[in-house]
Amino acid sequence: MLYDEEEARDVVSEMFATLAERPLPIESVEGYLRTSVRNRCLNLIAKKSVRAKFEQAYTLETPEESADAEDTEQRLQQLMAFAQRTLTEQTLRVFRMRHIDGMKYQEIADALGISRVMVYKYLAQAMEKVAGYRRFAK
Repeated sequence: MLYDEEEARDVVSEMFATLAERPLPIESVEGYLRTSVRNRCLNLIAKKSVRAKFEQAYTLETPEESADAEDTEQRLQQLMAFAQRTLTEQTLRVFRMRHIDGMKYQEIADALGISRVMVYKYLAQAMEKVAGYRRFAK
């Protein structure tokens, strides 16, 4: 479903981590696991769509604009100031690692000791805030 073996492993690992936290009050464990993993995959696919929207919303310069480097830098500074005021510490850290440092999702996950799915979740949270900022700033 995901077309990415590493992401599939993350989903299954998270499923087993959830199972370790609480017992299953069901009769068909196999059916429950299949359904749960499928649902988590579908959620991840939906979150990827959110990530794509974030990257589009985060773009500092639209094709119609021909801002110079100084103007772009100033807008980046304003956006980062907004992010520092509104994002949680962990969300801000992930945001910076991705969009300022240019790190890949797996690199961020490894550096912070979290899964790639959590990286997506933090970036989705940041996207919501940044989209609000962009609407306000225009």
